[in-house]
Amino acid sequence: MSLPNHGANPKQFAEALAIKLPEQSEDFSVNTNPFGPPESVISLLASGLAEAASAYPDPHGTALKHAVAAANDLQPENVLLGNGAAELIFLIAAHFRGKRVGIIEPAFSEYREACEAYECEVESIVLPAPWELRLERILPLLPDLDLIFLCSPNNPTGISYSRDTIVALLQAAGDHKVYFAVDQAFYDFCLEDVELQSLLADHRRLIILRSLTKMYAIAGLRLGYLLAEPGLVQAIAHRQPPWSVNGLAQVAGEQALKEQRFVKQTVAMITAERERICAELERLAFVVSPSTVNFYLLSEQKKQDMKPLLLFLAEKGIVARHTYNFNGLDGHYIRLAVKQPEANERLLAVLREWRER
Repeated sequence: MSLPNHGANPKQFAEALAIKLPEQSEDFSVNTNPFGPPESVISLLASGLAEAASAYPDPHGTALKHAVAAANDLQPENVLLGNGAAELIFLIAAHFRGKRVGIIEPAFSEYREACEAYECEVESIVLPAPWELRLERILPLLPDLDLIFLCSPNNPTGISYSRDTIVALLQAAGDHKVYFAVDQAFYDFCLEDVELQSLLADHRRLIILRSLTKMYAIAGLRLGYLLAEPGLVQAIAHRQPPWSVNGLAQVAGEQALKEQRFVKQTVAMITAERERICAELERLAFVVSPSTVNFYLLSEQKKQDMKPLLLFLAEKGIVARHTYNFNGLDGHYIRLAVKQPEANERLLAVLREWRER
């Protein structure tokens, strides 16, 4: 069974399962904002499409870089824009080519793919459920590493690690001269802001990854950014192709960063829906990860292969994200997005039907 390595690909997913999805299907494998882009971003893209599409973009993304820096109380020299966070992950891997890289898992599969593409020696650090970040498990490995990746909020579990825990690991990594990349692609979906950018002044080996496509639902534009000390930014940027971030993405990113009210409303609505759904799922005797963001893991009480449920959902028009390619999950969970209430109700109805078989 060759399932797609990422969500948001229902056609390939259905083909891999050898089924035909119902015409009215809901894609719960995609984890962008279910409320869509802010209206101001949509209007700006519509009005500026011709100009942005016909002109070469600023090769340095100067205006957007300044906007990102201001939003994070940093200098533009601390910022590297990317064609999605995925490009930045590959640029980091290229910078550490052939080095020893630790990946705290389960985690986004792109870290491993990028590191293996650049011939890094990968050390998998698999956290068992409930995926607590225990430093005593990681500290003995640091002397043999050059770089370590941590995803927080974590994809796919949705768990966020506390600032104190992250700082403790960052300090330990620094003691061993290990670079520390923290992927915060979903941080703006959390009620609690785990702010890390202020640490850059004292931790020159810290790299922070962010995405602008998740919260603002502009995945097709491909837009992310990296925060680090200026020398490290320059070194990583050295391998980036010119015009990596297109003109549409640049103008959309600038506008999106102004939409703080949109972010707050999204977080409030997602939090309320997630808590409502998860409470109902637990009443149905499912196990749900303690997520802080817009997706969560679901499993049975007794861990087992979730392919039968994956198939059942698909046949009912619900596309879930499989977990066969996440180290430590191995298909014993499915990942589901928090969507708008009507879609969430449809999911719950199908899961009740599964229980009543």
